[in-house]
Amino acid sequence: GDFMGEKGNMPVDEEELKAELKTLEDKLAELEQEKDELDEDYDAVSGKLTEAEDKHIEIKQKRDKVAVRVDLSKIMVVDCIPANVPESKHKKLKVALMKTFYKHSGVKPKGLELVLGENKRTAGYVFVHYATPEDASKSSKDVNGKKLDKKHKFQTNIMSDCSKYDKVPDSFQIPEKKEIKDRPNYLSWLLDETVRDQFVIRYGNETQVYWNDPYRHANDNGRVLCYGGEREKASGKFWTQSLIKWSPKGSYLATFHMQGIVLWGGSDFKRVGRFVHQHVTEVDFSPDENYLVTCNYEGKDAIIIWDIDTGKKLRWFESSKNDRWPIFKWSSDDKYTCRAALDRISVYEVPSMNLLDKKSIAQKSVQAAQFSPSNPLIAAWVPEDGSIPASMQIIEIPSKKVVRERHFYSVKDLQLHWHPQGDYLCAKLCRQKSKKTVAYSFEIFRMRSKNIPVEVVEMKGRVIDFAWEPNGTCFAVAHSDAKNAGPANVTIYSLSGSKLKELETFERRPCNKLYWSPRGRTLVLAGLGNLNGALEFIDVNTMTSLTTGEHFMCTCIEWDPSGRFVFTAVTQRIQGDELRFAMENGYKLWTSQGKLLANISQSQFYQILWRPRPPSTLSAEEKKKISKSLRQKWWKKFEKEDELIRIGQLTGQEKVHVEMKESWKKYRERRRREWKAESKERAKILGYLEDDEDDYEVLETLVETTISTKEEIVPEA
Repeated sequence: GDFMGEKGNMPVDEEELKAELKTLEDKLAELEQEKDELDEDYDAVSGKLTEAEDKHIEIKQKRDKVAVRVDLSKIMVVDCIPANVPESKHKKLKVALMKTFYKHSGVKPKGLELVLGENKRTAGYVFVHYATPEDASKSSKDVNGKKLDKKHKFQTNIMSDCSKYDKVPDSFQIPEKKEIKDRPNYLSWLLDETVRDQFVIRYGNETQVYWNDPYRHANDNGRVLCYGGEREKASGKFWTQSLIKWSPKGSYLATFHMQGIVLWGGSDFKRVGRFVHQHVTEVDFSPDENYLVTCNYEGKDAIIIWDIDTGKKLRWFESSKNDRWPIFKWSSDDKYTCRAALDRISVYEVPSMNLLDKKSIAQKSVQAAQFSPSNPLIAAWVPEDGSIPASMQIIEIPSKKVVRERHFYSVKDLQLHWHPQGDYLCAKLCRQKSKKTVAYSFEIFRMRSKNIPVEVVEMKGRVIDFAWEPNGTCFAVAHSDAKNAGPANVTIYSLSGSKLKELETFERRPCNKLYWSPRGRTLVLAGLGNLNGALEFIDVNTMTSLTTGEHFMCTCIEWDPSGRFVFTAVTQRIQGDELRFAMENGYKLWTSQGKLLANISQSQFYQILWRPRPPSTLSAEEKKKISKSLRQKWWKKFEKEDELIRIGQLTGQEKVHVEMKESWKKYRERRRREWKAESKERAKILGYLEDDEDDYEVLETLVETTISTKEEIVPEA
């Protein structure tokens, strides 16, 4: 039947609006086709493309205005409610229905609409209006199948889904068969039998990807070349003309060129993507590696957002002098990206790149906006304005609802630090106490707890650095006395339990940077710059210093994804003649306990980057189970492999001695097996089992023997 009911139950003049919407969609499709054709040769027809885009935007805006007026995705249709209920009982029925539907968020005031048939009796279904399509969709899933009473079981649908059936053709049309493209295995390096990690180095005109193998190839600087741009060299080209960057999960390696960015992937690093953007200087990936952002800070298309799979431009923007890279921040699921401007936060839906709800979030003088690494939440802060205090907000997306807010006075600066898992948020505040003094404090938000409680840590003196433990509940702060520019104190705090605890302070350390292992537990205290590369490895579980080291003039430190190894490096800028550290250029490889494994000097050394690994697909329970069985099931096997590796690296007389010892062990073991196999034959001859302990009596005899005697006369005093 006609599930929409009588006229008046749906928006007025719906058919006229649908016709207008269809006309605008047809015009938009024509303009999109024209835009795609022009997009193929952007430089040659840039003026014509701009004119077409203007028309495209104008028609799209008209279409969107009409679509808003008939947004069927916000309306839920609920079938199987009592039918033929007279008008006198409508109020009672509404109250019963409201108890079910108003439990769910997003229902509009007076959003429950009874559909009436003849004689104003109920038609057996209702419309429920929601604020957003997401609210309607969630409620539909939750309510579907629930019972109103013994005779009535709800069946729900979203109105926009129902309207799709009008467009279904009467006859079946065979869909066009899409050509399947041969895609390289972007995760091939994860199949390495010895579970090695990869890293890339950039020096001179060379770009080389290596396997990290410090034990098997200790005599080869602990590395094995995987690919060094041999194909490009053969054709007289450089693999990159500037810098390099890995994607967040390690699927792609991006190289910079005058014409734009090129992506490489697969086991043999083939070219898998090309993105034309003249004089590009910056590149960034979305967390799920679906999208790419490039920037050259020039003109109206200074910033371009691309679809990596199709290579198409999604949208481009101008840059401003206040922009700080990365300009666009991404939600963890790649559904949204945001940009903070002077008076607003613009949140875009991806891949359409339309503004969420067609408007930005008004935030006067907003300084920063960052997405949580795990949830659709944006943290943003606004400085003081006269008598209005500075504020920090946590905004839920897509509802744009402020779920937590804090206000501060006398704030000079505020920095946001999300926990890598999104469990916590730290706001580091710098307050102006007087003209010459400032005070530091931390506001820690517990994001997983009800109402997001906040804990405050007041710091005495100057805060030098802050770092979260990636897989844990700890954080570390390097700080010093405000008047003392010398060694720093490093304090470690824990958020496990209901209250924040101060665990330990390591006093007077030459430290200005903190580097946690990706697996947690180990923390490197580093003194970069004028502290001459001092290093100290801390075991946070036992709060002990494992060892100290030094890498003179060290400029950067990088942990590998496994947390077993760490690079320290002295690099120089790729542009300009920076000769300060030329004699020290190169890198060192250390274990997580601070043991030096390799020391490589390399002139014109620009970059060294570990290849990231994608997140584990194992659950927390599965990880715990593996950890418990690791020593029992795998430890002996790993120790045996390590011993074979150690023996294989020996040279000279030491190697001969070890080989003789191993040969003797094998001979002795073989003779033991033979002796055991012949025990029955010996028993037949002797008449008893000679290795039966009951047949033997053990006697212990103590024998004293005088070796020598010496008499010495001691003179009298």
